[in-house]
Amino acid sequence: MKNTPRFRFRYSAKLFLTHMLAVFLVSGSVGTFFYVRAMDNLMRSLKSRLQNSAALLSQTINAQDLEVIRSAEDRQLEIYRDTLEKVRRVRRTNPDIAFLYLMRRADDGTVSFVVDSDETDAQAAPGTIYADVVPEMLEGFHQSVVDKALYEDEWGVFLSGYAPVRNGEGRYLVGIDMRADEVRNNLRELRLTGLASLFASILLALLFALYLSRGLTRRIGTLSKHCRDLAMGRLEVRVQGRTFDEFDDLAEAFNTLGESLGGTRADLERAIAELKMTQQKLEDRVEDRTRQLQETVEKMDVLRGLLPICCSCKKIRDDQGYWKQVEHFVTEHTGARFSHGLCPECASKLYGDIMGKS
Repeated sequence: MKNTPRFRFRYSAKLFLTHMLAVFLVSGSVGTFFYVRAMDNLMRSLKSRLQNSAALLSQTINAQDLEVIRSAEDRQLEIYRDTLEKVRRVRRTNPDIAFLYLMRRADDGTVSFVVDSDETDAQAAPGTIYADVVPEMLEGFHQSVVDKALYEDEWGVFLSGYAPVRNGEGRYLVGIDMRADEVRNNLRELRLTGLASLFASILLALLFALYLSRGLTRRIGTLSKHCRDLAMGRLEVRVQGRTFDEFDDLAEAFNTLGESLGGTRADLERAIAELKMTQQKLEDRVEDRTRQLQETVEKMDVLRGLLPICCSCKKIRDDQGYWKQVEHFVTEHTGARFSHGLCPECASKLYGDIMGKS
């Protein structure tokens, strides 16, 4: 009895899932790689530009000139107005710069504004304490540095760069807040492009996997049907069509097997026909032999029965009433042949005188 499993995972489903998984993994890894590389390149380019801008501006300002700017009343000083105009001019030349400012760090560690380029009412006055101090800003009092990542607040998405002011001795820095909305938009476009590419890859993989799995299962089904035809004795059926791959070799092997089985069956049929003919001939010969034996037995029965024989001439009377010589009767009924001769008594009786003289 054939034992069929309750659950069978079809080969077409396996092929489809493996192709989908392979394409998903490849597309996902490749897309992730290019996305990370693109984002890294964008961030590196933005940080390099921001760091270079902060470093160049810091070299145009002398920290000794900023010592007199301590409070809001110092905004009337000429050095403040000149420095403010310089930083505003720099900000205006680069639309990506949102805020540009000069900061001072006191001995107690507090950080305050010296010059703020903001042209709105929210401009920070000299001496205003800056509360949101980040580690990169503190590092910027000694060397050029840029924030490690974008940060977002109520005014938008920014990336800040810092550089120490010339002759500042670790007490003054130039800070630049660069707008990163465009970078964020570019990153969003990259993500959308990556997702679209991944979706297109999955769709193409779906179509290709369906085409490949259905093609393979169709060919396997054709070969299975041909096997059943061979099992049922339909040896004249041939696998049709070409796929220009290994299935052609397999189909040719099946066709060769069918031809070989057909030739074997033809030879077997001829052998059976010859055997039947030989059997018929043997039966005919046996029948002839049996008939001959029956005739012989009948003749022997005749010889074993009561034979009417003449007491004088020794002729035998047959069933038709004819009298026949003994040798003729025996030859007719047994097939035996006689050779004539004389026994010593008859020879002496008939030719005794001649034999006596000799």
